[in-house]
Amino acid sequence: MSTLSADSQAERDQGTRDVVRTITIAGLFTISAAAYDFSLSGLPGETFEFQLLQVGTLIALLTSVIVASWLGLVASSRLTVGLIYGLISLYLVTVVANLLFVVEAPMAVERYTPWIIATLIIPFLTVGRSFARFLGGSFVLSMLLLVGVHVLRIGANPFTEPCCADLILFCIALIVAFVLLDGFAMFREAAIKFHARSDALEEHAAEMQRAFEEADVAREQSEIAREEAEKSIKLRETFLATMSHELRTPLNAIIGFSEVMKSDALGDGASEQYRTYAADIHQSGEHVLGLINQLLEYSRIRSGTFDLHATEWRLEEAVQFIHRMSQAAAKAKGVELGIQIASDRDLQVRADRQAVIQIGLNLVGNALKFTDAGGSVTLRVTPHDRDRVTLQVMDTGAGIPADKLEEVCLPFVRLGDASLASETGTGLGLAIITALAEAMETRFTLESEEGKGTVATLLLPTVQLNSASHHVSGFAAE
Repeated sequence: MSTLSADSQAERDQGTRDVVRTITIAGLFTISAAAYDFSLSGLPGETFEFQLLQVGTLIALLTSVIVASWLGLVASSRLTVGLIYGLISLYLVTVVANLLFVVEAPMAVERYTPWIIATLIIPFLTVGRSFARFLGGSFVLSMLLLVGVHVLRIGANPFTEPCCADLILFCIALIVAFVLLDGFAMFREAAIKFHARSDALEEHAAEMQRAFEEADVAREQSEIAREEAEKSIKLRETFLATMSHELRTPLNAIIGFSEVMKSDALGDGASEQYRTYAADIHQSGEHVLGLINQLLEYSRIRSGTFDLHATEWRLEEAVQFIHRMSQAAAKAKGVELGIQIASDRDLQVRADRQAVIQIGLNLVGNALKFTDAGGSVTLRVTPHDRDRVTLQVMDTGAGIPADKLEEVCLPFVRLGDASLASETGTGLGLAIITALAEAMETRFTLESEEGKGTVATLLLPTVQLNSASHHVSGFAAE
């Protein structure tokens, strides 16, 4: 149930309780009045037994009204209201008939006018207007019929005989009460319809608001899906463009050199040239194999099939290994490659050793690729806090634009600087590093400034920090 429906139901329940309370109070006062009337001397011709029966019947009827109200029957069942109202009406009709035809005391009818009008209120307060008209109209017509029969029986002129004046005023009072109560019922019915329509409009407005919110969510999801699709299409196009270029160049070399060697175009005396071609073919094949291995490796990491095994090992040993593996490339490029261990402690880490070494080699390779001759690349290890240590690769290369820092970590993305056009690759280096860091649940960050270089940082968990007998300080080259 919605909030509006719950509020409306709460209002209806409160209205029902108000009706029950009103009927109960009115019934108790009526019983008190009946008891008071019984305590007075009766009319001439009325016996004590008749008065007792009359008062007992009234008390029983009013008690049934109170009980039915507390049980919720008055506010929910037309049949119950009709039955109770019919019994009370019959009782009052009997009392009036007794006063007119048995006791011969028409003047006493006026005493019951308030109770008759109060009884007339019941249907107009509890049931629909049409049913209330039927019940109230039947009751009023019965009273008018009794008065008319009495006037005809005694043969009096209602317009000239003083004895009929009170009865005529009694009849007019009943008619006025009926008309006023019918108007009240009309207003009550209109208020109920208005309230129901107001509830319906509020419910509709709430549903429209929910629909708008759902539409906004759907639109946002559609926008996200569209952006993802566009990103996927762009990634596919970048992949095809990159791989077609990276594979076509070495494959053309392989095919071209192998055709020359196959056709023996240089003759028997060109064995040295053929060896050069064979070396070029081998180098091109290794390049193609490296590209394919990078693609397969990235695919394995992203698919979750890349096995990682966290073990405890000395970070300094891994850094020295990365330095040795990269030293030849650094010398060929004319770049100084150094190590800086900013700690006098033996740093033990717990992570996948091979993955960390691969990250280090990729970072150093990227740094060397984009650092000109005469520049420097540094492998730096620094304790971060009690439980973590940082492995950094710092270079003095061209740097990365601030708006490209996140983009370069995406697969198949390379910087479009014309000065770097000679550099080749799939653009998977940083993507593999990022994927490996995520798989190991470690943090990898890039900081860079154009023209000043780049700092790549990998945060690793430490096992213990023990005092070491030796350390490497500053820059060292092997």
